Amino acid sequence: MILLKMKIVFNQNFAFIFLSTFLLPTFIFAQPKESESSLSACIIENAQQLNGSPYVPGTLEVAGPEKLVCFTDKFDCITFVEYVLALSIYQAENAQNKTFEAILQQLRYRHGKIDGYGSRLHYFSEWILENEKNGFIQNITPKISSSPYKKNIRFMTSNATKYPPLTDKKELKKVSLAEHRISDYTWNYIPKSKINHISDQILSGDIIAITTNIKDLDFVHTGFAIRTEDGVHLLHASESEGKVVISKKTLYDYLKSHKHQSGIMILRVK
Repeated sequence: MILLKMKIVFNQNFAFIFLSTFLLPTFIFAQPKESESSLSACIIENAQQLNGSPYVPGTLEVAGPEKLVCFTDKFDCITFVEYVLALSIYQAENAQNKTFEAILQQLRYRHGKIDGYGSRLHYFSEWILENEKNGFIQNITPKISSSPYKKNIRFMTSNATKYPPLTDKKELKKVSLAEHRISDYTWNYIPKSKINHISDQILSGDIIAITTNIKDLDFVHTGFAIRTEDGVHLLHASESEGKVVISKKTLYDYLKSHKHQSGIMILRVK
């Protein structure tokens, strides 16, 4: 398998990407019970090519005004999902003549507009709502589970000292308003005890959003589902492994081993 290895050079508005190549081992995976779309197949191919890339948190927190940042050789769980999804949409020609940069910006920012730190979709619940509106994903969880999931979201404003840009009252207000909007929303989720019962409805390339029992917070992790011979696994930027990996455990067993992970939502790419 050939990996596109990339480095970046910042200009005023965006991190420009250069490419080189090196080899990675090839993996063999089981065929899904349903046919994935060509976009889902593209997602899995691109995500696998990044296997082994280091996990690095906080890569979007750069000095100066808010701008579109894209590292292609290090990721946290969300930047990994965003990068792979943006690249796959661009490659699959579902972009309606948009550039890769424009797709990434639309995925990451409220209404696709960069307007300070508070315009970024910091909470994954708002990311889901925005990108359903954008037509990039569909939250299929309500078709599978009626279990309600509602949280009072205020993690960032309750811990504002951990986020230096929130010393700006304008940016703090933007984040606070976003917290109120998403706190009013009632979701459906799949409790982790039920994942094995519905796993046949998960396709490779689906985005898995992992819910939490942590106070004031909506989601704690995300990645892509990938089907292997023993079931559904998670292809993700793993903090504990320190790199992009396919989980050794099935999705069910992975959540079972994390006490703060309460369940999942399934987002299907379109």
